[in-house]
Amino acid sequence: MTRTPITEADLHARADGQLVPERAAEVDDEARRDPALAGRLAEIRSQNAWLRSGLDSLLDDSPPQRLREAARGPGNRLRRLASRLTSVRAVRYAPAWTAAATLVIGIAAGWYGRDAVLARAGMPITFAQQMAYAHVLYASDPNRPVEMWAPDEKRLVAWLSKRLDYPLRAPDLESAGYALVGGRLVAGNARPTAMFVYENAAKERLTLQARKSTSADEAAFRYAVADGVGVFYWIDDHCAYALAGDLDRSQLLTIGELVYKQLAEAGGKG
Repeated sequence: MTRTPITEADLHARADGQLVPERAAEVDDEARRDPALAGRLAEIRSQNAWLRSGLDSLLDDSPPQRLREAARGPGNRLRRLASRLTSVRAVRYAPAWTAAATLVIGIAAGWYGRDAVLARAGMPITFAQQMAYAHVLYASDPNRPVEMWAPDEKRLVAWLSKRLDYPLRAPDLESAGYALVGGRLVAGNARPTAMFVYENAAKERLTLQARKSTSADEAAFRYAVADGVGVFYWIDDHCAYALAGDLDRSQLLTIGELVYKQLAEAGGKG
């Protein structure tokens, strides 16, 4: 029996969890056989995660009091604009969605200039959530969690260091039972993020992500849970790091301390 070809609409629907189980299984099966198709599906999921991290906190919040008061004036312009913002959620991510999302973010940024946007040392409050999204997206991919594999570690580290304009290194986590799988570049809200993926004998994965920070101040470990993923994150020497995985807090902290020690011994540099 001839299968119906996989379309771009199928990929978007699969990324959004909107396909019926039978069609979803067909898309997954085809993606396992076709690296290009799998890559496109991963790209769509990455865009979805980025859009959620950038828009959800804004669309779920209410406008400031001064704008609500202005909305009571002639024309109710703010109400019309708020209605448009809410309707964005109903738009599934079509090719024109990226431009529309950029417009929404630009409008919303003018409204929300308060401290909910930035936390201590200039790190976004949603930093841990972004790292968790990326971890789930890539670490769960059985076929292509990385762009470059561990045998090319030297070239991988050099490439990521160049893209971030910051000297990186991939810590050795063998003593904790995790081997390097490889790494990739992940799009960030404003700056790119380097991701190193690790795996243990049970095929459980951890990710270490690094992004340049605007702060040179050191920050102690912080812990958060986002979408069921534990994340330890900290800032050191103009770089923000995040270790993410499906481990309990104490296990993740132990590995985080190992990572921190190795980076500190190298002066935070590769």
